[in-house]
Amino acid sequence: MVTVPTLSPANARLVLDPDSFGALLAALDARPGADIALDTEADSFHHYFEKVCLLQLAWDGTAYLVDPLQPLDIAALLARLAPRRLLMHGADYDLRLLLRGYGFRATSLFDSMLAAQLLGEKEIGLAALLSARAGVTLDKAHQRADWSERPLTPPMVAYAAADVLHLAALVESLTRDLETKGRLAWHAEECARLAATSFPATREADSENDWRIKGTNAFTDKERAFARALWEARDARARSLDRPAFRVLTNERLLLAAKPAAAGERDLGKLFPGPRALPDAFAHALREALARAAALAPAEWPKPRRGERVGADPALDREVENLKKSRDAKAASLGLDPRVLASKAILTAAAKTRREKGRLTADLLVTEGGLSRWRAELLAS
Repeated sequence: MVTVPTLSPANARLVLDPDSFGALLAALDARPGADIALDTEADSFHHYFEKVCLLQLAWDGTAYLVDPLQPLDIAALLARLAPRRLLMHGADYDLRLLLRGYGFRATSLFDSMLAAQLLGEKEIGLAALLSARAGVTLDKAHQRADWSERPLTPPMVAYAAADVLHLAALVESLTRDLETKGRLAWHAEECARLAATSFPATREADSENDWRIKGTNAFTDKERAFARALWEARDARARSLDRPAFRVLTNERLLLAAKPAAAGERDLGKLFPGPRALPDAFAHALREALARAAALAPAEWPKPRRGERVGADPALDREVENLKKSRDAKAASLGLDPRVLASKAILTAAAKTRREKGRLTADLLVTEGGLSRWRAELLAS
């Protein structure tokens, strides 16, 4: 029977000062072998320079909400978490944030979202899983709150605590089903690969690729030149305001403007129609961007993204389609979403390997394609 803690002031503790932080470290030290449920809240929906704004931990039915925006020794806390098994949901984003912000790397984890995927669950969000498996209803009203604002409101505290307070019960339920289906080893391999992933330690600028938002590869070279110039103007303004780029100008509006701009349109009112005029400073930056793009020689227009196929390759397409049919049949027999077994990119890489090597083995899929062993063995069988 899964035991689900009830959220209350007694089991949701705010850690905002050195005294409460010291008590948290002492509580961790007193339970050296305990698994720790872990989650983070960040401010990427509201700021260009995203950061961790809250760390949520839970074990033994108590949640601790740590405020890293206060002068606390977060490194000391993370040093205590590193050797433990961490219970997380959709851990890749949190691990990336913690590595960039603090250099933290997990050594062992259980990702409940990965577990749900490997069990063939149709809905893999935390709220859906907790509702189905633990009878818990999560209020997701604060999912996109600005977690950098202080003080935290009581509803925000309840939201943040609930995300970790029930993870142990969910992990217990998922573990039983993984074991029953013989997929516990699959999950362990995926979690080990995730923990070992070398996320970029910082968000470094890549002038060749950062501007290549979805849709630009289908543009002409000239249209891409204008899309790049508009993206650069938007990015500069977003950085200066510390606002997310989409709040300055959405990708859709940027792409819609790039095509007529490449055809010669320069009226910002026509390129960016809407009820409100663009701010003067941003309008000036956009005009300069359009002028820069227009001054480029055709040889300077950006080509399609490196590595992406532009021309048709019927033989490769047939090979990918054959692999896709085989993947779909195996996924259906396992009750899995076919994309969990292998994405289109993986199938394409596998097809290229088969053409180059004349065969397709599990070892080749692991060494050449970087697949996990269990996936490789299923695809090659």
